[in-house]
Amino acid sequence: MSTEGADVAASLYREHEKSLRGYVVRLVPGYEVAHAEDVVQETFIRTIKHLNKGKTVDSPKGFLFTTARNLITSMFYRGRRATETDSMPNMDEYTSNVNACSAEHKAMLQQKLDAFCVAIATLPKRYQEAFVRRRVWGESCGEIAVAMHLSEAAVSNYAALGWKLLLEYCEKHEIVINDFSDQE
Repeated sequence: MSTEGADVAASLYREHEKSLRGYVVRLVPGYEVAHAEDVVQETFIRTIKHLNKGKTVDSPKGFLFTTARNLITSMFYRGRRATETDSMPNMDEYTSNVNACSAEHKAMLQQKLDAFCVAIATLPKRYQEAFVRRRVWGESCGEIAVAMHLSEAAVSNYAALGWKLLLEYCEKHEIVINDFSDQE
């Protein structure tokens, strides 16, 4: 990087880093601080690369915020694609199998289901609603979009990020969610 480019990047960082971080956190509620930090860091890395190519930035703040928004959109897309292939516990299968279990096994499964419900309750409200309607109740994105007054893409993003946050919560709290349908 040229000295001039490094000076410009350092100046942009000092001037806009705090407001950019706040923007990222507001844009995607429910993100952990580490996620916001990653977006901010990647935004500045991309800005530096842009400056290193000899390109100019007419509106530095606008460029930073647009870059951050594009990164978040990209992360949502990747997250949605990755989570679409993840397996969600089959609640219908779970409830039908519970009747065939011993009392001890029913109690263990009920504990796991309770922990899963607590995990869902920790999600931000929009993520929670989109996730439950999509993954638990089986509603289409179109139906949910109408009910929540959102676009289908937003519903898909909320449900996908809800699933991602749910998986992170369950992993952190050692909650196993993939064995609701296990039988004795």
